[in-house]
Amino acid sequence: MKDPKIVFFGPVGAGKTTAIATITNNNSATTEARISDTGMRRKSRTTVAMDYALLENDGQRIHLYGTPGQERFRFMWEMVSTELAQDCSGHIMLLDNARNHPRKDLEFYLHNFTIYNPHTRLVIGVTGSDLVPTPTRADYAAWLTELEIKAPLFFIDARRAEDIQLLIDQILQPELPAHANASDYGVSQTEDEISLEDLFATTHDYPLFTPALITEIESIGPVSGAALLNGDNQPEYSSLRHHQLQQLLTFTADLPAVRRRIDDCGSIESFTLRTGTEGYYLVMLAGNQVLGIHCSDQFSLLTLKQEIDNRMQWSVNLTPSST
Repeated sequence: MKDPKIVFFGPVGAGKTTAIATITNNNSATTEARISDTGMRRKSRTTVAMDYALLENDGQRIHLYGTPGQERFRFMWEMVSTELAQDCSGHIMLLDNARNHPRKDLEFYLHNFTIYNPHTRLVIGVTGSDLVPTPTRADYAAWLTELEIKAPLFFIDARRAEDIQLLIDQILQPELPAHANASDYGVSQTEDEISLEDLFATTHDYPLFTPALITEIESIGPVSGAALLNGDNQPEYSSLRHHQLQQLLTFTADLPAVRRRIDDCGSIESFTLRTGTEGYYLVMLAGNQVLGIHCSDQFSLLTLKQEIDNRMQWSVNLTPSST
């Protein structure tokens, strides 16, 4: 009988590294680095490769893998899911109740991990409810119902070994008998055997500066407007004031040479333009597009970048497959 493997995943700061260290009495191998973005406000280090530990549990050896939360390390998500733990017994998703948008985190990480092992048992643990009481358990239950996903959900403290053991026990419970009700064990099913693979699109195509994304960015409180420019430095869309647009166009007129150096259409370069006391622009380049975002000084540049990064992650099509 093969040793069970369990993969922990979820956003930065949700407690994946802490959970694995807690349940193994700190006998885990981890690869971490100092955070250079807004995550510094909540933790000083983040996993950049993976955590690994071997848990001895009542004579059973259990391999625990923790994946990095940041999207830029997605290559490790695939490596862990398809190579190191491709035959894993289950996924434990940890969510942080204290993050700004737990619902979007839920959808994003479900989408990105169920594409690898869509039939794997799933258990969800929510941390941080002692810091921020909402969303509530009822909120999460409603979200999972909307997404047509049935998975055990627990509010936990990643520093408590008994809480982590509870999640692991849910993964390692006996396999579903052929005559039993599938809805009691994790993935919801119907007569047509709907799986998580069916519920989420598996595309790896990430839209960059789409109208929907720009609308999301404009909804960020201190953002006063945005403009999308084409390769000829002409505005295709703008919600900036006239003088703000002119300031942006003057600055971006010098960027064609930079734009030509960006060969990878999936890469993004960014610049910052200060305009005195009025605020600042974040100028983002991707392929032949330029997106200029004007923001007041109520938001730091690092906070704005993190908010935009979140929205770019969430911009993946999360609509259930119609097939």
